[in-house]
Amino acid sequence: MRAPRFPLHLAVRYRAVGHAEWRQGKTENISSSGVLLQGGPYPLPPDTAVEFMLALASTTGPRTEISCRGRVVRLVEPMDLRKPLGFAVAIEQYDFVPPPRAVAVELQKAAR
Repeated sequence: MRAPRFPLHLAVRYRAVGHAEWRQGKTENISSSGVLLQGGPYPLPPDTAVEFMLALASTTGPRTEISCRGRVVRLVEPMDLRKPLGFAVAIEQYDFVPPPRAVAVELQKAAR
């Protein structure tokens, strides 16, 4: 049985594991096991290992990010043809990054 999906439109930065350049996108929906991303003109092909950062807005303080790793499982044609191709990612690992650590984690990943 598929995990329920929640239509959350969040800002996301993503890249193939091992690449230095982050790309911008947004989420279309999220479940406990995966996420559907819209990456503009840069979808990642199936079976690509990917890391991404989801930005969570806060009403009580600075924004928090979730650092995730996963694998692209399929490309998804948009229902609205004016939207870019999406790609579904199975989430393999995630971690909440508190605001003060967000910059430090980003620098550590860039150094890998």
